[in-house]
Amino acid sequence: MIDVIEQKVKHKLGAHEMRLRHVYGVAETAQKLARLYHVSEEKAWIAGIFHDIAKYDALEDQLNMMDLRWIKAYVDYPVIYHAIAAANILEHEFKVHDQDILNAIKHHVWGRKNMSTLEKIIFVSDYCEPNRGFEDSPMIYDMATKDLDEAVCYCMKASMDHLIRQGLVPSEEQIEIYQYYQEVTRGESK
Repeated sequence: MIDVIEQKVKHKLGAHEMRLRHVYGVAETAQKLARLYHVSEEKAWIAGIFHDIAKYDALEDQLNMMDLRWIKAYVDYPVIYHAIAAANILEHEFKVHDQDILNAIKHHVWGRKNMSTLEKIIFVSDYCEPNRGFEDSPMIYDMATKDLDEAVCYCMKASMDHLIRQGLVPSEEQIEIYQYYQEVTRGESK
């Protein structure tokens, strides 16, 4: 099944060379972290390779792949739509019903409270894969090999800082998730 999923990704993102390199970078990075954290490497590969499959879909196409509750929940933050649409495509088109994989894809943009290890791996891999070109990517990967929650927290802060630099305001949910992971890294909650 992985071969069929990969073919879909190559076909759909083939015209977007940088994005295709990115999803392979996420899949490879996620696989390494999965090995380290004793998580299924196959699940990490699938979630990593598929997480941005809907990135270039028209907004209408993304919305057609989503339940109304998700559309309403993120109406002010449509950047989330591609992640939810991607999880739904994987579930409906490829009959992947593993909630850990689907959640890892669905929440890769800004995470959620109480993420599974796989969700954290995909979230962090999206930031630190080597093709991303972020200056701090190697440092984030190194941090993730030592303390995954610390890396999650770092990536969340970097994401919010990026929004603020662009003159945008992080969502209330995003701030709450970041505060939750600050507590986790301080040992106040798990």
